[in-house]
Amino acid sequence: METLATTHEVTPKILFVDDEQRVLNSMRIMFRRRFELFLATDGRSALDIVKGHDIDVIVADHRMPQMTGVEVLTAVRTLSPRTVRILLTGYADLDAVEGSINDGEVFRFLTKPCAPKQLRAAIDLAVDASQNAAAALPSEIAEPIAASESVRSTPEQLAATDVIDSEVIAAAIAPEQPAEVPAVKASPGDGIVVFSVDADVIASVDQAARDRFPVYVASNIVQVVKTLTEHRPGVLITDVTDDRRTIQTMTAKLKQQLPELVTIVVSAHRDALDMIWLINHGQIFRFLRKPLSPGRCAVSMQAALQHHRTLRANPVLVERHTVEASDEPSGLTGMFDKLKSVRRLWA
Repeated sequence: METLATTHEVTPKILFVDDEQRVLNSMRIMFRRRFELFLATDGRSALDIVKGHDIDVIVADHRMPQMTGVEVLTAVRTLSPRTVRILLTGYADLDAVEGSINDGEVFRFLTKPCAPKQLRAAIDLAVDASQNAAAALPSEIAEPIAASESVRSTPEQLAATDVIDSEVIAAAIAPEQPAEVPAVKASPGDGIVVFSVDADVIASVDQAARDRFPVYVASNIVQVVKTLTEHRPGVLITDVTDDRRTIQTMTAKLKQQLPELVTIVVSAHRDALDMIWLINHGQIFRFLRKPLSPGRCAVSMQAALQHHRTLRANPVLVERHTVEASDEPSGLTGMFDKLKSVRRLWA
């Protein structure tokens, strides 16, 4: 572990974690004049630093001994929810990418070798998001971030907390025997729009929702935009199995227009490059594989709805979901302008 401190008390604190000393040396040379740097060669040392310092941004390699980068970032998500998490790795394997979405909830997934300009831009955005959250009503902001980001990905982990509704946990653990729950009136944003033509996906979402909140089905992009405009659901479940490039681009454009919209991606296939693109351009909240389990879907939807409420209640947190720019899908120029009114109605 190594600390490189500057004298200015408000200098952002950045933690780099990599088991290769040469990488840490490069980070020192690149960033020591701008930030207070903390360097760690393993996950345990990194977590000790996080416990002892108010770290703004952590940048971790994935393939390290003892703890992987995803495991480190997942732990940081609980220990220091305000810390913005970036994975910088030369090993973009499928499990690492999926874990960085579902467990680490990373801000960016960057691959080595990463251009200095791209790395600087990502860290600058992450620093702004972290420090703005800390500066704006810190006592009120800390709890919503912690509540939103402490939601786990598995029913077993969820059972140890009271973040998720106990009946939803029960349904997730034993989806074949769902409890009967009376329908309740949903508040604005408490809805799901499902963009899929797969009957099994739609059925799984309906079963997971169990009439607790409205579910809207869209079979094309125009219907997605129309549903968002008219009903203002806060969560999008989008199936990228077919025509995935167009759907991925739509997902990214929706996040640009509606950063409070929380997206769950469903797919029959895993492709590392596609998932990385969706992290950096769409800030997707969860990635679920087909066949879609109603239990896993219930847990993910409940977590996504909670995350959406947190973003609506604390607009400063929206900066943590800034995405890289992407082109509009062909033939839909201007379509997404209709969504500007949705943010005003949410607010």
